[in-house]
Amino acid sequence: MNPIRNRTLRRAPVRSTVLALGTVLGALATLLGGSASAVEVIGDDEHDRFVGSGAVFLPRTVSGEARVTAVTCHGCRWKVTTPCLRDEQHSDAGCRGSVLGCPQGREIGRVWLARPGGDFEPVGLYCPTDGDVTAVADMNARVAGSMAREVPDLAPACAPERGVVVGIDLHCRSGQDSPAVNWVDSIAGYTIETTARANWQWSFQEHGISGPRTWVHSVDFPGADYPDAGIRQAFTSTGRHIVDVRATWRGTYTVDGLGPFAVPQPVQQSARLRVPVGSALGVLHAG
Repeated sequence: MNPIRNRTLRRAPVRSTVLALGTVLGALATLLGGSASAVEVIGDDEHDRFVGSGAVFLPRTVSGEARVTAVTCHGCRWKVTTPCLRDEQHSDAGCRGSVLGCPQGREIGRVWLARPGGDFEPVGLYCPTDGDVTAVADMNARVAGSMAREVPDLAPACAPERGVVVGIDLHCRSGQDSPAVNWVDSIAGYTIETTARANWQWSFQEHGISGPRTWVHSVDFPGADYPDAGIRQAFTSTGRHIVDVRATWRGTYTVDGLGPFAVPQPVQQSARLRVPVGSALGVLHAG
């Protein structure tokens, strides 16, 4: 949901279109962290581009200092204008040359940044292929969506699968191979490298004749098939008992080398197993 993707809006419809976009981004920012990551996008009547407030990712052609400032400054304002401003002494030919400097005839944009209490200052020109100006709240939402798709599914299992008896450990695993996964995306023209790390909470709930009893194991490894390390627990009474497991994945990401930044919302997965537990009977043999 990039606030500058539609570069062909004419002056008349800009305000209604941008107000709708601002409403959507404002609601998204509220869900992702309240006022600290709030984003406001309004129409810029002078140049028919967009003006926003809040932390923002700027294209890679902008200076490194300005990019770092913009991505960490929640009180900053930013805007994108046409490359040739009306109050500058550019000839039409010169301006056309700038506009045609992007691949496939796409239009150059000029980025401005204003620190809290300060005026707008130009920080660079960019082509759309250099990465779009993207609010941090919007990027957070898109990376969170990618993380939800990329982390492995939770598929718990315990051994033995049948014939569980009182006093003998279950040996459980999450069905996930590793506590960390990494992947690379391309989002809004940027290279996004994301790492997600998990921890697991296992809850063994016994409902025997002596009353309920629960054992909880919080671990940072996924568990594996015996004889490799698993999550082990024995029940103390017969019955149909419950094993709950919850995996929580927390992520960080970089944007063309900037960062790392925390993904605001973890991915949580949960599953339940029902385990019938019987008693072990001893059998005497005549000697």
